[in-house]
Amino acid sequence: MSFVRGNISVDRDFARFGAKSYAINKINTVEVREEPAKKGMAYLLLGLGALILIGSLGSLGSPDAGAGGFIFGFILLGLGVFALKRAHALYRLFLMTSSNEVQAYESKDQVEIMELRSAVEAAMMGR
Repeated sequence: MSFVRGNISVDRDFARFGAKSYAINKINTVEVREEPAKKGMAYLLLGLGALILIGSLGSLGSPDAGAGGFIFGFILLGLGVFALKRAHALYRLFLMTSSNEVQAYESKDQVEIMELRSAVEAAMMGR
């Protein structure tokens, strides 16, 4: 089995990640670690937007009040939703040898990481 995508390739002898190559027969273990998505800024924007929106609702009925706070609240809510949709977990592929552990690759695409892991494991098994 061979895996090639961009500057990454795995064949029966080597796993190549850009400028680094690892001999398949020296790899003992392959591990994928997941770092959860960082959503703190998205939640902050959503919270501020909601507070400003609720605070400006009372003044909307007043003829001399502007709609600036209301609009600003909606903008912050929109930015919060946008940031929340863009937040993705980060997946890291680690290769363990007898001498050390190396982070070989990272991606926000879980399918890509799992395909890469399967390709390295298949090469380790001699398939």
